[in-house]
Amino acid sequence: MAERKRKSAPPVVPAEFGVPIESALARRERFADQYDYEFGQERIFLQLVPALLAEIPDDSELLEVGAATGLMTGPLLSKAKTLTALEPSVGLLRRLVSSDVASDPRLGTMQGMAEDLSPDAMFDVAVVTFTPRRGIGLLHLLTTLAGHVRQRVVMLLDDDGSVDWAYLARAASMQGFDVRLHIVSGEEPRERRAVILVAEPVHYDANVAPEELWEFESRTIDVPYPTPRGAATRLVRYFLTAGERALLIRTDERGAERLYGNLRTAVHRLGRDEVTVRRTEDGIQIVRLPKPVE
Repeated sequence: MAERKRKSAPPVVPAEFGVPIESALARRERFADQYDYEFGQERIFLQLVPALLAEIPDDSELLEVGAATGLMTGPLLSKAKTLTALEPSVGLLRRLVSSDVASDPRLGTMQGMAEDLSPDAMFDVAVVTFTPRRGIGLLHLLTTLAGHVRQRVVMLLDDDGSVDWAYLARAASMQGFDVRLHIVSGEEPRERRAVILVAEPVHYDANVAPEELWEFESRTIDVPYPTPRGAATRLVRYFLTAGERALLIRTDERGAERLYGNLRTAVHRLGRDEVTVRRTEDGIQIVRLPKPVE
């Protein structure tokens, strides 16, 4: 029987490049008491579950990262010799422990994040289902899990226009992972789509810093304050013609929110089907959207 563990210590929160993880964790806790809602249900569609399970060998010792209320824990048990469900939210984990799936003797639970695993914890496969991480946090997660798997890490990622998965795949391959991507579409491909990323640490080099790889993808431009008139339009036009993957714009905090709003307006007017814009801890990020499948 897998050992059941509950940890009271707060999860380790690494530095993020993207959406701050604290807000994502707080969102999980807000959903914890909504018993008519299964966390992550809007991301799951009929074609996705078998595609994810196909990447997992039968009779595996599994780690599920970001298990939430256990929406994918049941299907994963069909492939498992044992399964450890790891979830940072105390409230969501409470619901998982009280669910029907928790009666399976192969299932163990743990409250925390991947950094909270003991150094000698080893699994055949780690499956990332509903992680709160974005941006460079995903690469930190992947490199952390590399030291805990014998075979591979399988990550379920949103295809939400942020192209986090594209940056992650390239950065991971530069760090020595053997990476495969599978874009899974539902019956309405433009409405329901997800990415399954499979990473095997074949030649993984732990000496390469994830921050260096991620920032290599993005040019940084500093905008003075007060923001020059027309700066947002010029920045978006530059980005559309330069062919870059991402642009990180930094400015004085006093002008950041106004510049963000102006950039959103400029993106909507000049390239709403080509790029997206979002706030980050370091500034404002403009990211090129993947081209839709014809």
